Parts: sequence; C-alpha cells; structure tokens
Amino acid sequence: MVIGVSLSAVAVVIFGGWLIWQYLFPTPIAQWVFYGEKPSEVRGYSYPPAKDSATGRVENRPETPEGDGALLTQWVDAKQCSLTVKSGKEKIIITRFNESNQPSVQVRYVDAHNSASELNVQINQGVSFWTYPDEKNPAEYIGWKFDNLSGKPIPIRYRGKELLEGTTYKRLANGKWSYKRFHHGELVETKELEQLPVISSEHQEHEQELTRKANQWLSHKLQRLSESLSVPIPDQWLSIDSDPCQSVNAEI
Repeated sequence: MVIGVSLSAVAVVIFGGWLIWQYLFPTPIAQWVFYGEKPSEVRGYSYPPAKDSATGRVENRPETPEGDGALLTQWVDAKQCSLTVKSGKEKIIITRFNESNQPSVQVRYVDAHNSASELNVQINQGVSFWTYPDEKNPAEYIGWKFDNLSGKPIPIRYRGKELLEGTTYKRLANGKWSYKRFHHGELVETKELEQLPVISSEHQEHEQELTRKANQWLSHKLQRLSESLSVPIPDQWLSIDSDPCQSVNAEI
C-alpha cells in the first residue's frame, strides 16, 4: 500500500502548475504608454508571443492605438527603451540603451518628404554618426562620423550609398584594418593599420560641442512634434543626467 507521494510526482505537479500559470498569466516583457488624440492616453504591457501564435509577434494588452501619436516603451530585461512618434508623414524613432558602462542613443527621423536623418551617440563620449539631408543638394546627405585615426568626428558626405567625403575602415582576413579616405568622391588615401587607434579625450571640447548641437536638433524635432500633436513627449535623450525611459511610469 502506497502511503506517500514521490518527490518526482510532486515536481511534475508543480511544473505543470507553473506552465498553466505562465499560459494564463504570462510575465510582461515591456511596459508602454501611448499619447494621441483618440484616445488621449493608453497604458499597457507587451507579452511574449503565444505558443500557438501564427505570426510570432509580441502581444500588446491592450492593443497599441494606430495613427498619429507618441509611443514610449520600456523593455524589462533589455535595459533599453524606445520612443516612436508619428505625425502625418513625419516619423521619429529613438532607442536608448542604458548599459551601465556605455549608454547610447540611436535616432532615425523621416521628414514629410521621406528624407531620413540618422544619429548615433555614445552618451559618455560623443557623436559616433550623424547624417541629414543637404539643403543645397537634395540628393546628398552630409554630417559627421567619428574617425578613429583622427580621434574626433570628421565631416562626411554621401550621395545615396556612395561616400563622397570621409573615411572607411574594414577588417581584413589577416586581422589588420584597411583604411580609405575619400575627397570629392575620389579615393585619395589608403593604407593598412595593425589595429584601430584607441579613442582618446584630446578633442573632448569639440565632441561636446557637436553633442550639444545634436541635442538641440533632436529637442527641436521633438518639441515641434509635441506642439503639432498636442501631446507630451519626453526630451533630453542625450543627457547623462536624465532618463526619459522613466516617463513610462509617470504622468508627463
């Protein structure tokens, strides 16, 4: 006669109960808030795709509203948050990675004419990459890119994917680096480097000034979108002393 229950049977029951609980009450992977016109404010959570999901997409509860507005999302485990703002044909997407040793921000802005601007900033160091349409030459993009050899951001120019002004680095099969510099669309210098130069702080003042300009550019875009949509939009994404991601937990 059996008067006890084996530990393995208990484990099976507990595990089965855990699976049922996870199915009925899954743990959210993100928290979000949407500000728009109709409705004016919606808060919710994102959950992993269901086991029987045909699309494999993240499930939002409730569904995030469509149309113009601002959507701020804070991811639970990835130490990152994102802001997506849409107004007519304009759209801006900002992603901030809050890694303890190297926080960074990536921005993509598309204007009403479908011209894109890209910005990548290492918050503790400065602008890594920043391009925007050239008002004098609509088919070209200008901006700045951090150059390892110069140890500071340098001016760059593109026509489509063609580099007209700037430098490129490519890792070779032998472990060295290929360096090329272009001027007016022509290759004017090329050489091999044993290794990439270490980033120094010799040009810190120049980098800080460029970061201030990038911050002003981004703040201007967000402020204008906020006014046109009449919705609150968190700012100061490039500041080490500010964390816009926390706005998802509060009324702003």
